[in-house]
Amino acid sequence: MYAGFWKRFLAHLLDYTILFVTIRLIDTLPFVTIGFVSAFVKMPNFLEFVSHLDDVSVRILGAIIIFGPLLLDWLYHTIMESSKCRGTVGKLATGIVVVDENNEKISFGRANARYWGKIISLVTIFVGYIMVAFTAKKQALHDKIACSYVVNKKWLNYSEYIKLNSQIEVTVPAPAPGVNRLSVPLNKEEQ
Repeated sequence: MYAGFWKRFLAHLLDYTILFVTIRLIDTLPFVTIGFVSAFVKMPNFLEFVSHLDDVSVRILGAIIIFGPLLLDWLYHTIMESSKCRGTVGKLATGIVVVDENNEKISFGRANARYWGKIISLVTIFVGYIMVAFTAKKQALHDKIACSYVVNKKWLNYSEYIKLNSQIEVTVPAPAPGVNRLSVPLNKEEQ
């Protein structure tokens, strides 16, 4: 039912591999652009180009490089976990999803609380993450903060199937007169 520590750890590794590559591409994009512009403007090097930029442009470039990765990481986790997917690409690849106490998708607010709660899990020297191995419902500290659960998607699909089909009544016909149900042989060896 609940996703264990190692499955969640693998999902985390997959997500951060994706994010690392994406963030490196975004971080290098301004420098590649500056390199192309400096080549076309016939400036021999990067430092000469930067000397022509005003102070505001340099600050904006610095803010993009510093805060861009944090913004991308926050948006990636928060939007993906509060969407119909119910999890990030890494979670979906490992077959786990994030749900609330009613096995429904979590809201954007809960996904936001879950993301920022991960910082507390990091500050506690990963104790917040290790809690998954020792809690009954396999919740990390950020899951407890957001009242969320990470469950196996197969189990969730099965529980939804049971919920939908539990309303169907199955009628069993009455046995023939004089026949006891318990006296009917169940297999060929009993005959």
